[in-house]
Amino acid sequence: MSTTQLMFQKSLQDLVKGIRANKRDPGSFISAAIAESKLELRSVDPYIKAQAVRKLTYLQMTGYDVSWAAFAIVETMSQARFAHKRIGYLAACQCFRETTDVVLLTTNLLKKEFQSMSQYEVGLAINCLANIVTPDLARDLLQDAVLLMAHSKPYVRKKAVSAMFKLYLKYPQGLRLTFDRLKERLGDGEPAVTSCAVNVVCELANQNPNNYLSMAPQFFRLLTTSSNNWMLIKVVKLMGSLVPQEPRLARKLLEPLATIIQNTAAKSLQYECIHTLTLALPYTKKADGTDARNAPAVVRLCADHLRQFIEDPDQNLKYLGLVGFVELMKSHPRAVVEHKELVLLCLSDDDVTIRTRALELLTGMVTRKNLEDLVAKLLAHVSKAEGAYRDE
Repeated sequence: MSTTQLMFQKSLQDLVKGIRANKRDPGSFISAAIAESKLELRSVDPYIKAQAVRKLTYLQMTGYDVSWAAFAIVETMSQARFAHKRIGYLAACQCFRETTDVVLLTTNLLKKEFQSMSQYEVGLAINCLANIVTPDLARDLLQDAVLLMAHSKPYVRKKAVSAMFKLYLKYPQGLRLTFDRLKERLGDGEPAVTSCAVNVVCELANQNPNNYLSMAPQFFRLLTTSSNNWMLIKVVKLMGSLVPQEPRLARKLLEPLATIIQNTAAKSLQYECIHTLTLALPYTKKADGTDARNAPAVVRLCADHLRQFIEDPDQNLKYLGLVGFVELMKSHPRAVVEHKELVLLCLSDDDVTIRTRALELLTGMVTRKNLEDLVAKLLAHVSKAEGAYRDE
């Protein structure tokens, strides 16, 4: 049996089994495995080289430095066979850093890959670009990525749209040059592509919501027409961030958000709508200080659903319900005071975070009428409390 054949027999599975078999002193085994991998990288057989890169990627994930194999990784990325190419691209995503010299060598390789007839090869290249992008790569490949946003395959379009966020972070000037092309994807006929475009815009808007006020009509349309819960969560969050910039938007949001709360069974979407409504309600008051016509009904709807959250056996939902009441208390304290007895029950919960939130709520519920009753109940609770929670 030749030396090449001996090396060929050591697969990634063999490496993992060997490490597990040498738990007490894996260092010597791994050193030998790295030495063997260095020999395998010299092989002219693309399969052997790809398997060596695969093993080194695993070792890099466990904390070993394999930067010395960067050029071999680029060679594997350029292999004709997709199975080998995929190993190389994964290794690049894991191992390449902005300071890796050979990253510059991937520019033409990625450009060539973007022209592939296989949507999966194009998608692989886009994914890699998003992970290894540098300012130079972003500048040189921005236009290629923009063209891919209009690709005939939705699979490629959604990956290209998602990658734009990473490119904009590394090359901010590109945002001004190509943002109109990204906006076009909000009207894409494929829901997955639209969802990716919404995600990118929302992430960008988190940094400066004021720049995206002009897009409010487009997002409002998505809010009233989309049935994709995850995309709706993003849109609802974005609209909430726009309200302080454009207070007139608050009244327009009341009805569609209330409709979503009533119609959806998704607790995550329900909560985001309630949270955004609590942000919008203070901006719905008229010039004379009175509430908008439908504001009282919306307040009741929020309070009733938050009560359902608190009554739910799921501790996470109970906590979110209390947090929601804290926010609602800021603008409509009377609506929350009605649920005083429920909040008092939370003081007996096993979870200290829930008890703490309940106490925070109760301090805001105190009035002249209920002061004596609340103090008596709190004193009774203190007598049973223990530890740091009692001191608070």
